[in-house]
Amino acid sequence: MQLVAVPIAAALTFLALLLLVRQYFRQPTFWILVALGYIAAYIAQWTGRTVWDPLTFDLGIPQAGAGIVVNMLGRAFLAEAFKFAPVLVIGLMTEMSSRDWFAYGAAAGAGFGFFVSQQLIAFSLEVYRLSLSTPALTLLTVLLKFFPILAQTATTAFVAWAMPRGWLFRALLLATAAQTVLGLVERGQAALGTALGNLLFALIALFLFLYVWTLRDRVAVPWRQPAG
Repeated sequence: MQLVAVPIAAALTFLALLLLVRQYFRQPTFWILVALGYIAAYIAQWTGRTVWDPLTFDLGIPQAGAGIVVNMLGRAFLAEAFKFAPVLVIGLMTEMSSRDWFAYGAAAGAGFGFFVSQQLIAFSLEVYRLSLSTPALTLLTVLLKFFPILAQTATTAFVAWAMPRGWLFRALLLATAAQTVLGLVERGQAALGTALGNLLFALIALFLFLYVWTLRDRVAVPWRQPAG
C-alpha cells in the first residue's frame, strides 16, 4: 500500500504548502528542502529507535505516566532538530530574509510531515484491504492524515521564522512542546475515543497552522551571518 499512499500524501503536502507559501514554488531550493525534510523524518525515526529508546531504558525512565511525557519530549525535540537542520545549514551559507527562513522552514516541515503521513495512510489502506474498515471510514481516516502535515509544517516554519529574530531556542522549546502535546493526544486515543482523539488532534494542528499563517506577513527582518 506504500505505492498508493505516496501520491495521496504528496497531494496533501502540496495542498498544505499551497495554502502557506505558494510564492516559493518556483525556487529549486524550496523543493530541495522538502526532500531533505522527508529524509530527516526517516533519520529522526531511526535515531529514536536506536538511540533515544535504548537511552531511556538505560536511564530507567518508565514507559508509563510521566515517563511517556519524557519519552515524547525527547522524540519531539529530535524531530524538530532534524527538520530544522537543513534550513539552518542553507541559512548559514546564504543571506536570507525572514520570509525566506519562514518558507524554507515550512518546506522542511512539510517534507517531514509527508513521510509521517505516508506511513499512516499506508497503514489505513492496509486495514481496508484486510476488510477491517469500510470505504467511508477509510476515506475519512486518510483525509485526517492532512493534519499531521499541517502540524509538522507549522512548527518548523515557526522555528525558522524565529531564527533571524534571535528566538531560536525558545521557538524550539515551544515547537517541541506542541508536538509533544499532539503525540500525547494521538497516543491517548484509546482513552479519549477515536473520534474525540482525532477531533482534538485536528483542532490543535489547525490552530498551529493558522497561527503560523498569520506570521507570513510580519515585517521581514534581513539576516546576515555574523562577521568573521
